[in-house]
Amino acid sequence: MIPVDAFQTGVRAALLADPMIAQHVAPDQVRMGSVRPAQLPAIIISPTRANILGRASGGQIVAEVSLLVSVYASNTGEDDADLTLGPSAFTTLMDAPTMHGLVVDQWERPSIIMHDQAAAVGNASQDIISLRAVIRWHD
Repeated sequence: MIPVDAFQTGVRAALLADPMIAQHVAPDQVRMGSVRPAQLPAIIISPTRANILGRASGGQIVAEVSLLVSVYASNTGEDDADLTLGPSAFTTLMDAPTMHGLVVDQWERPSIIMHDQAAAVGNASQDIISLRAVIRWHD
């Protein structure tokens, strides 16, 4: 098992299950990646960083994982997505999402590390949310 895939998939599934996000963002625009989206609104889940911490009982592996969730919305005034998507994603990720094959030992509450409403590039607002967890899984 590759734990970073399960971690990213769990975060994506939680975001897609949020009614406010589902109302504004097409499912194919909630994706893993590292490139600014061409179509707005969108949520980009960065590649996950994993630091192996060691082994636990029963042949489990323990790791600290972290990633960034970038929330992009148009702030042209057509809708309120630029005001609601970032807070919705933040609230959705307050608790650990379900992750197939992983046990979450520690879920750090999300942090907003950037909030940009300036619309300097393409009339887009951007929120960046940082996530961190300690997980374990069977080898």
